[in-house]
Amino acid sequence: MSERRRIVNWGVAFSAITGIVLTLIATRFIQYMPDISSAKAMLFISTGLFSHFTLMALLFLLLVILPIGLLTPRLHSSLRFISILSATVGTVLLIADTFVYAQYRFHITGFVLEMLIQGGSQIIDLSWVTWGIIAGSLTGIYLVFRKVSNWLWQNSHHPLISKHKSKYLAVFFACLLGSNVLHLWADAQYDQRITALVRHVPMYSPATAKEALLSSGFLDAESIRENRHEFKLPTSRSVVYPKSELITAEPNPKLNILLVILDSARFDILDPDVMPNYWAFSQGQNTQTFNQHISGGNSTRTGVFNLFYGIPGTYWDAFSSSQTAPVLMDTLQKYAYDMSIHAAAPLTQPAFDRTVFANVENFPLTTEGDTPWQRDEKITQDFLNFIKQRQATNTHQSPFFGFLFYDGIHGFSTPDDAEKPFQPAWKRVDHLSLNSDFDAGPYFNLYKNAAYQVDKQLGKVLAQLKQQQLLENTIVIITSDHGQEFNDNGLNYWGHGSNFTPAQVHVPLAIHWPGKPKAIYAHRTTHSDISVTLMEDLFQTQSPAQDYSLGHHLLETERASWSIAGSYVNYAVIEPNYQVVTYQTGHYEVLDNSARALPEQTIDAKTSLAVMEALSHFYKAK
Repeated sequence: MSERRRIVNWGVAFSAITGIVLTLIATRFIQYMPDISSAKAMLFISTGLFSHFTLMALLFLLLVILPIGLLTPRLHSSLRFISILSATVGTVLLIADTFVYAQYRFHITGFVLEMLIQGGSQIIDLSWVTWGIIAGSLTGIYLVFRKVSNWLWQNSHHPLISKHKSKYLAVFFACLLGSNVLHLWADAQYDQRITALVRHVPMYSPATAKEALLSSGFLDAESIRENRHEFKLPTSRSVVYPKSELITAEPNPKLNILLVILDSARFDILDPDVMPNYWAFSQGQNTQTFNQHISGGNSTRTGVFNLFYGIPGTYWDAFSSSQTAPVLMDTLQKYAYDMSIHAAAPLTQPAFDRTVFANVENFPLTTEGDTPWQRDEKITQDFLNFIKQRQATNTHQSPFFGFLFYDGIHGFSTPDDAEKPFQPAWKRVDHLSLNSDFDAGPYFNLYKNAAYQVDKQLGKVLAQLKQQQLLENTIVIITSDHGQEFNDNGLNYWGHGSNFTPAQVHVPLAIHWPGKPKAIYAHRTTHSDISVTLMEDLFQTQSPAQDYSLGHHLLETERASWSIAGSYVNYAVIEPNYQVVTYQTGHYEVLDNSARALPEQTIDAKTSLAVMEALSHFYKAK
């Protein structure tokens, strides 16, 4: 047998054993998953665990061992040593991850590891005996892998290896394909019995194609929503939210609530020239404006989630898995608020229909219209019709909750014949033209023209509330889910979801609250504070905010300096002058407010401990 063929046989066999070992260790995560009650869920998790951890071992084989080994087979001894060492480290890290997950319900990353170290004995207090056990385990695992590797190398010609490696690879590919297809279909159908299992497995991201399946007609969004309870987990074994039964009181007076979210409205969009109606609203007699308001994310999912729940977007998977609604929405329904929910973007992408509005019936998931500005006009008219119908039928004895989610700013969308006061402006977004030296002026003017059009819709809503004298008994909250960057810091960042600088997380917030005086606040506030303020001031909750939120009352100035903001793929701890940004690869970095590295900056032990607690606050202990 040639040296190259021997390397291939050994490599496949060693990666197979490594993958099986990792899979067996990962079965410890099953105890933290929701009950696996269906055959599909059992098939998914068994094929998924095997294919996921086997894939990790095979990728190392394909990307490191085979390219080097086939080119320079004489290095086989060094390659085998590297493989043994990598398998040992991977196994030890996975074992450690199972213990961290058991206590905190999140997985090990470089950022978490640093916080564990920074927290010192307050988080982990290991005796010399424990350190001895760790060192012994590490050595023992290395020696076992070394013995296995040596046996496989000496017997690489054995028929058991040479004849069965193709069968093993066939089983792997079948499991990989099967688990991804199962998850793809389950995700599109909101089948939480399968999708709820994923978040418990480290670095596991099986395929999804909900939008493609819905747009192609393979699935119908409305029928799926009608049947969503069939796929809903009755309880979550990991989530404790709220942490105790909340004590609330019926609102007195019974104030309506209108929450308006302007997708992608950055902090400086609250300007008399750009959004004159919003600006006039912010100057109103009973309006409070918060000039240092931070969103819970640089993307829609985490920003909106944080606003309603008052907790970081890191909890998204757990809450969407169990379709756990925010206490704010449950309280609104408890006191019989009429719901008028309208969004210019689909409420299935992100899946707010199975999180924020999980317990709300009969609201539109999508809105008719070919463009964002057309859908913005439609949701405005739908809400105005809701108000007119309540007034005409005298059904306005009960209060209402209105939700308007405008998409025109995010979509840079304006009618062709619309007034466009900011010039010169692009007619459409041209991403290929963007670079660090590009003049952002015309692009930013397109953005402001879109905001100007959304402001007109906002003006119609506010005018009707005033005409119907509803401003006298309606709390109106106008804010954004996240900001929008136009190369503000000269690093070629455009849009959102790419960093956590003020351009992407600093958003406007103005609240009209009948009976409260006009005020402008300069202290730092976050989206987490909005639900707390409503629960405390409107529903008179006697429960501590920590039982259902990580936020504070908006007027509370004594608070921690940091907050947590997320994106679709990572999160950051945001301090006033810097951010600690985590990454999917497990590493992290500390950046200033211009997204430039601060290598000397660290998080102190007290903050590390508080962040760790926040990330696990609403998970059950082991």
